[in-house]
Amino acid sequence: MCRVPKGLWPTLLLGLAFVQAGCQSDLHPWVPPQDCRVKIISDAEFVRTSRGEYVDGYLAINESEFHRQWIFMVLEIPRYVKDDRLIVTGRFTHDSVRITLGARIDEQVPVFEVGQAVPNIPKAPDIPPLK
Repeated sequence: MCRVPKGLWPTLLLGLAFVQAGCQSDLHPWVPPQDCRVKIISDAEFVRTSRGEYVDGYLAINESEFHRQWIFMVLEIPRYVKDDRLIVTGRFTHDSVRITLGARIDEQVPVFEVGQAVPNIPKAPDIPPLK
């Protein structure tokens, strides 16, 4: 058996970790989760992504920025209905879903993986009492 010096083991293991990380094509930098205000515009759907994965989710409109964007929200448990408004926290994956949207045929829609979703219930304005 070959004896390897004790100081060489950490270097060897670190090198193997870098080789393993380099062999994975799906390796992307960590992105912090972001909040989006969305409106669901379809019923729950089971679709296939461009990478070939099957996912459950909803087609939605992201209304959190100054422009509206179509997204496909992936949820572990689909329990919402069409026209629900939600505040979702999650990340955009590096994947897309091909969906037919009205007159547009085979539109590529980015996939948003949801970590947390809560209903977006607007608060009533504070109206002072009449004197």
